[in-house]
Amino acid sequence: MQLLMKNISIGIFHDENLGRELGKKGTESDILMANRKTDDYIFTFMSPNEDKLTAKTQIISTIDAAIISCDNITPELGETILMLDSLGVDKGLFLVPEYSDTTQINNIIKDTNLEGYKIVEKNIPKVLELLETFDVKRNNDGPSVVQIDHSFSVKGVGEVALGVVRQGIIHKHDKSVLLPNNKEIVIRSIQIHDKDYDQAEAGSRVGLAIKGATSDEMNRGTIISDTDTGKIGTNFTLDFVKNKYYPDFKTGVFHATVGMQSLPITITEIKDNKISFKTDKPVCYTKNDKFILIDLNGKKIHFIGTALIE
Repeated sequence: MQLLMKNISIGIFHDENLGRELGKKGTESDILMANRKTDDYIFTFMSPNEDKLTAKTQIISTIDAAIISCDNITPELGETILMLDSLGVDKGLFLVPEYSDTTQINNIIKDTNLEGYKIVEKNIPKVLELLETFDVKRNNDGPSVVQIDHSFSVKGVGEVALGVVRQGIIHKHDKSVLLPNNKEIVIRSIQIHDKDYDQAEAGSRVGLAIKGATSDEMNRGTIISDTDTGKIGTNFTLDFVKNKYYPDFKTGVFHATVGMQSLPITITEIKDNKISFKTDKPVCYTKNDKFILIDLNGKKIHFIGTALIE
């Protein structure tokens, strides 16, 4: 079956109930997934439970667009805006209470990637209507990459991975590699919104039956790719853009998210807009991925900055 629908992944921030209002509840862990299918679109909504910081960075690293609830202007909301800007998430909505003065929001997002977000009152039909206006560019050419966010075993099916096709097109029976484990796997079957397909294009949220790896080996952030596209590393020296609101800092142990992997890092050097750090475990990545660096022990500000893989 050929997929002819548009898939959009949307992060929801600072509203724990909105995902359930916009779609049907799906997988839930520290990230709540909800889905909605219309005549032309399949929407995947992702929101961090209890506004957990690492879950928020994982969502921001993978979404096409964002919905930000602005009942109150808080430091946490400001930090969300800074991270979305740094990752270039330029499609989205701000939801505000009825009759709100939006001057402060407009001032905050001026000259950022969020300047084009529409500011609207919370109205579910209107929100869905606006989401269908988002035009997300996809890369169906070249090697495929699937980013996994959940995995489990299903009786009678075997090992299943849930995730998003970040680029390329995957096919049933494709042979590929699971990274960073570097294990050869076979895609036994593909499901999209509970229907079987022979292939899935970039942007599609998929459920894959996998042969060659266990669910424990397909942790959040692992990718299915070929070895020429997906890379593995533990030591990095990258271009670094610091969050101007984060205080000056020195080397030491911090935290980072890349793709949907979130893990401790040890920063060894910061010099001339470059940052060097190492990870205890191998990390998988592709070209143009960004590390989101955070300080889990920060008193007011946690977001340190971003580092680009070229």
